[in-house]
Amino acid sequence: MLAMALSLPALARAQSGPPAVVVLATPGPASAVSMIPELAVKIGADRAEGVALRLKFVSGGGVAIREIYNGNAQFGVFGLPAAMNENLAEVRLVALAAVEDRTPLSVMVRSDLRTSVRRVEDLRGRVLGVHSNSLTTMTTGQQFLILALRRAGVPPDAVRFVAAGQSWDTQSGALRGKVVDAIVSEEPFGLRLEQEGLAFPLLRIGHPGEADTLPGAAFLRGTLIAARSLVETQPQLAERMVRVMQRTLAWRQGKGSQAVIDALGPVGAEAMAFRTMLDTYPRLFSSDGKFSQSQLEQTLLFFREGAGQSPESLRLQLAPMVLDRWAGRKP
Repeated sequence: MLAMALSLPALARAQSGPPAVVVLATPGPASAVSMIPELAVKIGADRAEGVALRLKFVSGGGVAIREIYNGNAQFGVFGLPAAMNENLAEVRLVALAAVEDRTPLSVMVRSDLRTSVRRVEDLRGRVLGVHSNSLTTMTTGQQFLILALRRAGVPPDAVRFVAAGQSWDTQSGALRGKVVDAIVSEEPFGLRLEQEGLAFPLLRIGHPGEADTLPGAAFLRGTLIAARSLVETQPQLAERMVRVMQRTLAWRQGKGSQAVIDALGPVGAEAMAFRTMLDTYPRLFSSDGKFSQSQLEQTLLFFREGAGQSPESLRLQLAPMVLDRWAGRKP
């Protein structure tokens, strides 16, 4: 009891001191996957947990992984399948909390190709934009596109991949400049591309009212990720970051789309696309940050199908890389 009493003032001083500066890498800005981290900063959820969050926007989950490995970021919010691909040899990245509940990904085709590209099969020989194109990393968006191509009988080497980023400026610029014929896009960018007449959806998943035609389409994308070594050496910091995400997700649950727009501050066409996204996808974000067992099963199915049932993907198990000690688990 005496030891506990002596430790309490020290703990109180640690919590009341200056917030710990934490850099978090996430695709964006102003994307669905970056919305919760951006919102955390805007509403002060980070400071409420003793953290000063600094966001580092990148062009895809693969780049976020590089930022973590290079020591430029301690955490990331990006697709769990991207982390899984990185863990094929050994578990270097771990998942700490679920951020998204649905995965709003689309294959958007340039509007002037509407008559010639009507099916996924028609993408054969085309130039396709992915978030970041690298031989060493595989983004979740690229896995989604490769899976869609494979299901349509189009081998990945029958198209040409180019990097088109994961922001409105890079994706719209690639379509306007006719650098790409089609592009992997997420909300609200896909909605805005359609609203502004730049592209039309050829295939999309996670959209209410539409049948998901790909195996594992309900996989977990937005996930709080960190290096396993950081969690082992700084578990208290990892726990704080989980609470930041959960606090922000709880705030989001109690607010309408206008309150979110007011907090984030988009205007004009960006605000309209954001509102459409929030109204169209009422279950876009997790309500509590807990890992869903069914969603994890979908994620493993999506990853293995996208990898063509390779021996490496079949050996990979999610259990060692999903740390639910703070976020929790649900069916």
